[in-house]
Amino acid sequence: MMMTTRQAALAAGGVASLAVLAGYIAPGANAADTTGGDVKVSNTETVQILMDATGKIENQRVYDQLVLTGSGAVDIANPVSTQGLRNLAGFGNLDVRDGAVRVKSDVSGTEKFRSVSDFTEELPLKLEVTYQLNGKNVEPDDIVGKSGTLDVRYRVTNTTGIEKDVVFEDGLGAQKTSRENVVIPMVGSLTTILPSDFTKVSSAEANAAGDGRGGTKLSFTMTLIPPIGKSTASFGYTAQITDGAIPKATLSALPVDPLQSPSFKGGAASYEGGAETGQELTAGATEIDANVLKLRDGARDLVAGILKLQDGAGQLSSGLNNEAVPGARKLADGADKLDAGAQELRTGTGDLNDGAQKLDNGAGDLSDGLKTAEDSAPALLQGIDDLVAGSQLIDDGLVQLKGAVNAGVGSPADGPSTLRGGVATIKAGIAGPLVSGVDAAISALNGVKDLVDASTATAAEKATIKGNLDAVITGLTNGKGLINSQLLPGLNSLDAGLVSLNSQVAGGIGTPAADGTLRNGVAQLIGGLGLLKAGGLDLVDGLGQLSAGASLLADGTGELTAGTSKLNAGAGTLSDGTGRLSSGAGELSSGLGDAASGSGLLADGLNQAAEAAPALPEGANRLSKEGTSKLVEAGDETAMDYGLKYALIAAGAERAGGAQPYGSPEGATALTAYTYELAGANGAESANLTRGLAALAVLGACAGLAAIRRVLA
Repeated sequence: MMMTTRQAALAAGGVASLAVLAGYIAPGANAADTTGGDVKVSNTETVQILMDATGKIENQRVYDQLVLTGSGAVDIANPVSTQGLRNLAGFGNLDVRDGAVRVKSDVSGTEKFRSVSDFTEELPLKLEVTYQLNGKNVEPDDIVGKSGTLDVRYRVTNTTGIEKDVVFEDGLGAQKTSRENVVIPMVGSLTTILPSDFTKVSSAEANAAGDGRGGTKLSFTMTLIPPIGKSTASFGYTAQITDGAIPKATLSALPVDPLQSPSFKGGAASYEGGAETGQELTAGATEIDANVLKLRDGARDLVAGILKLQDGAGQLSSGLNNEAVPGARKLADGADKLDAGAQELRTGTGDLNDGAQKLDNGAGDLSDGLKTAEDSAPALLQGIDDLVAGSQLIDDGLVQLKGAVNAGVGSPADGPSTLRGGVATIKAGIAGPLVSGVDAAISALNGVKDLVDASTATAAEKATIKGNLDAVITGLTNGKGLINSQLLPGLNSLDAGLVSLNSQVAGGIGTPAADGTLRNGVAQLIGGLGLLKAGGLDLVDGLGQLSAGASLLADGTGELTAGTSKLNAGAGTLSDGTGRLSSGAGELSSGLGDAASGSGLLADGLNQAAEAAPALPEGANRLSKEGTSKLVEAGDETAMDYGLKYALIAAGAERAGGAQPYGSPEGATALTAYTYELAGANGAESANLTRGLAALAVLGACAGLAAIRRVLA
């Protein structure tokens, strides 16, 4: 399939529009010689990949368009692929030097230079397609003319990843380095139009619309930009088909700078903002933790002072200390312990909920992986069936070979139609007519000698003639001896060799039950494949059971997550209540102190303070270890997580700047796009092949008749 000049221009224009929508224009990457005056240079490289319906690449080429706009003299070098290079803008040859097309012109207005050549670089995307008809994996041609449920799945992978050191900051602003796989950010879409006889069309990923002719147009979009998206996109559709055919599909893609594209720069900025927020959280939590530690030190001083006051007020507090105050103190202590336990319970249920969510995510991934393995198992069983069928064909061929050799060798009674019959025919001809003819010739020559004796020739002439006749008779006699001593024994040996050949071929091919023969080996192979298929069926059953169990596990972990979330909320409510209870118990103790008079109340309050005060430093210390220090760790983790993701986006944006396969003149506006054209399957190729094979068969038959005529002649 060749693209015309107009088609190439339209493709370049469409790619330019797509690049503008994506918000990315790559800078030129190669040096130019001179650009005088006010001339703007735009360079577009459009890569076209032609694939058959299975996804096999049949051809790939790159269309290069150089547009000069303005006024002035230019002399620039435009890097291109020189393999199969052709000029699409005219009939003249291109000036190619050092892997670049040299363009020298006086521009006034707009000038365009277009060329096409073989694409020799690595493709950035890998497009794979699989087909299932009624739940079984099939080839595209197997769908032609069939009916049933068709499931088509596409898989597009960004293959541009390279290992790079990515630098980012942690929560405290210190630089960290991580070895990461950095890809060239790519976006694209795949479109296909399903014919009107595709009904009940469904797809979880496509945007669908009518095509105006009864068909269904599907469009799938891809954002192959980690971490905004994934490096691999999988999608497809399901339809009911009648007299099936596979429609063609087109994948269009181009590199994009996520830091400049209007569609993606907001997402990139959110990762950057997340990293900054994590740093701010870390800084604030660090300051809070320092203040909590100061509170702990101050509480220790307070405890020392309370203990000194307690010694002086001991006698005054004896009355209240033995009656009302002990009960209030126990209540306050119990409330404090209950509140501390509720706080710990709240923290523990939060951790439990986080763990349950991770368990739920892992169960989902396990279920998805087992489902994928279960879906792939039928292909294994189909492959085993194909091997069994192929082995049976080999056995059939051995049987046919054995029969063909036996028929070709034949027996002496078969006549010239077999090898042994031909040898017998030759022997009969030699032993009978040929030997008899030689004897008749010798007898005739002896008769001629008698005629010479009776002739009027001179004695010398008679001697000469008779000498010549004797020489001929001697030669015939010797020839007859060679026939009897060498030729006939040689034919007998040839007949014996043919008999031995037939026996060896038959013995080597053998039977399925004869050890050491070819057919026995094929029979053992078929038996082994049967055992392998039985194991494959067990594998399919096991995968089905595992997949069902993983699905139940995923459902259970989902319910567990919901339960732990409710438990955490209940623990929060309990903590709030115990806080109020602790506050109320303190107020009760204070009220009892007010009800007492004079020094008794003072002593009672000092006793309570003396017992409760030691918990203050310990509580502040626990708050630092279990609270604010954890907050510092969370802020640091948040800053590093978002910082790494933003650094990955920035590294990808840096690679996007040099994404054009062959590069552009310096300062040029550079555009790059890729178009993968996946062919359909409708049976036309098979019909053409059948007609071609029929023609070859007719030619072969004619050639065979001509050879027979030459032999008979």
